[in-house]
Amino acid sequence: MMMKMNHFFENFLTSVAPARKNTRRALRPYQSVAEMGATLRPIAPQLRIQFQREWLAFFVAAVAVLGMVAGLYLNVTASAAIAGREIQALEAQIAANQRVNADLQTNIAVQLSHTVLHQRALELGYQPVSREDLEYVVVPGYYPPQGVELVTPVVTVDPLAASPEYTESLFDWLARQIQSGSRPLN
Repeated sequence: MMMKMNHFFENFLTSVAPARKNTRRALRPYQSVAEMGATLRPIAPQLRIQFQREWLAFFVAAVAVLGMVAGLYLNVTASAAIAGREIQALEAQIAANQRVNADLQTNIAVQLSHTVLHQRALELGYQPVSREDLEYVVVPGYYPPQGVELVTPVVTVDPLAASPEYTESLFDWLARQIQSGSRPLN
């Protein structure tokens, strides 16, 4: 195959007309293209049909591979764009829910305010109580809860300090050992 390619290029180079010295023709691009086409016409029948088919198959395969790569790229890009849109929609929904929660918390705070509760109590028939209207009832056996004492004295007893083994001196211990050894056995 390489020999045939070399033979083709040798024939091509020998058939190309020598360059003309007229600079006006070199400045005309369409005429130079036409001259090149005219020089290639006698060589065209020498091109092998198989060679043309190989190049055509290679070109079709290259276009197919490029098409598959482009399709894969578009698929990945479209998936990423769809995921991005879904994330944006979820973020918008989260922001809307946060606004609704803030509005509800504000509404609860307004409903639990002193003025609104006082007005609602008056609408339900409750009356404010003065000191003269209060009556205290003494119930026998009921002791009201005492106030909480926050500070309690903490008494810590060290168990080691209370034991006689740790409070007596060496001489006291020795005297006790001697006394216990001198007791009569009954």
